[in-house]
Amino acid sequence: MLGLMAVHFPRFLVFDVPMVMAIAGAILITGGVFPVDLGFKFQPTVPPGITVPEWYLTGLYAFLRTQYDKFVTGVLWPGIFIAMIALVPFLDRYKKFSWKDRPWVTAFGIVGLAQIIVTTYWGFYIPIDSTLPLVERLVIDPINLYIVMILLIPMGIGFSYMMIHLAKEAERKAKLAKDKGPKKVAQIEFSEKWINWIIVALIAFQVFLNLAAYNAALSGMNNMSLFFAGLILIVFAGMFHVYRYGL
Repeated sequence: MLGLMAVHFPRFLVFDVPMVMAIAGAILITGGVFPVDLGFKFQPTVPPGITVPEWYLTGLYAFLRTQYDKFVTGVLWPGIFIAMIALVPFLDRYKKFSWKDRPWVTAFGIVGLAQIIVTTYWGFYIPIDSTLPLVERLVIDPINLYIVMILLIPMGIGFSYMMIHLAKEAERKAKLAKDKGPKKVAQIEFSEKWINWIIVALIAFQVFLNLAAYNAALSGMNNMSLFFAGLILIVFAGMFHVYRYGL
């Protein structure tokens, strides 16, 4: 069986496929267990109340809610941010790929993600107290927003360098422990026969999961079907991992 499965994959696929499958499976399982509703059905006789855009636009919506110039908040700021992201590959002159060896690129990514998370939450948040005036509930104080955005820059850079320092220190200690510690590490080893049986069992479980996902989809149980699809990807990642390291 192992001989039949010995397909020559590119090196980067061999190392990335199980991780990608496992992460995708975890996302699908999360979506099946915690589904997101579509919201209330629109009724012409019921006022819709305060609505906000989808989450991927609420960061931009936060700037618009400051009631500052619409061109600056709706065009200039997003354009500058997109231009900065587009210029990073041309400005990145680091020779190494690891994030620990590229401090400024790492810091830029952490600061950008922090600002996106903050503005996304800020644009989505609206006080639930309906007794407050509508303007007071919708308008965001621009001073508070921009002060937070500015403070995130040194905080993100400091956090990046702290994590890089801790990671390199951990690598140094691990290397010293490896050089001074025991040379042989305890590990679990299976014979080729047991590896074959494990792969057969995983394939059988895959067949069961595919049938279960198909039946759930036919029955209209979309969340359950999504959950089984996530399990299928995770089991496939496990089977790939066993095959790769079991040889």
